[in-house]
Amino acid sequence: MDDWPGRTLGGKYRILRLIGRGGMGAVYEAEGAEGARFAVKILDPGWAKDEVAGGRFAREAGAASDVASEHIVKVLEGGTEGGVPYLVMELLRGEDLGNRLRQRRHLGLDESMHIVEGMLEGLVAAHAAGIVHRDLKPDNVILVEHGGEPDFVKIVDFGMSKLDRPAGSTAPLALTRKGVVLGTPLYMSPEQARAAGDVDARSDLFSVGAILFECLTGRPPFTGETYEQILLRICMEDAPDVRRWAPEVPDALAAFVRRALEREREDRFASADEMLGVLRGIGRVGVGDERRARRRARTRMVVAAVIAMLAGAVVTLLAVALAGK
Repeated sequence: MDDWPGRTLGGKYRILRLIGRGGMGAVYEAEGAEGARFAVKILDPGWAKDEVAGGRFAREAGAASDVASEHIVKVLEGGTEGGVPYLVMELLRGEDLGNRLRQRRHLGLDESMHIVEGMLEGLVAAHAAGIVHRDLKPDNVILVEHGGEPDFVKIVDFGMSKLDRPAGSTAPLALTRKGVVLGTPLYMSPEQARAAGDVDARSDLFSVGAILFECLTGRPPFTGETYEQILLRICMEDAPDVRRWAPEVPDALAAFVRRALEREREDRFASADEMLGVLRGIGRVGVGDERRARRRARTRMVVAAVIAMLAGAVVTLLAVALAGK
């Protein structure tokens, strides 16, 4: 039974209503001083005594609060109430990318590139702070109105992030057990799928490529009927060409997606900063250009179908002619 609404956390955040559930907790809208509104994430009581779950929850607070970027959700503070941990975050009013894709299946070229650009801007800051997200997926990308921009990207849920000490500090900070597969399989990098112990920032770049692939085509690059099938394909198969399902995608953008989804991380972009620069170099495909690209793709498909039909007719006529001799 959910009895949090109406209660006050930390003596100053009154829980108003449930916003959503997922993973190991739930998110509520709360009211603070002078009517200010916040999002409060509360770990489910059943997980509160679990050391790993508690560690991931605490990690989310530390990771997000350490990144200075408007594209990363702001975590304001954390605490416990009755032995149950909670986080106080900025309240985001918008739509997650996962829901948008479920509603529309795929997005236009410009819209897809704009969203990925925002994701990469956030990752540039996160990676500079030594933080690898490791669970990037459409549901963790929130699209909000910000500064007059209707689809401003906010990356959320750093609960499975990995923190590496910035340059000049000591050794990496180990926060997960080796040999444990963490992340959402549809957007997971091959090294994550193998449960490698040295996952780095390039894993996030693979996930960005997988998300862009789905934005453009309406499907992830790797699918399967089981969790294990997906992991095996990610590890053993090259990603398909995005133009197989979206023939209107320009060559430069198709090459960008292919490089992001390389199985060997040394073949991907070296950093989020490099990936962002290449994306900006591709530039926007204007509405008119996108429509022309779609028309060209449809024309190529029609021409190919006509050629195939004519070839079939010629073969049939030859067969009839030979049979009559």
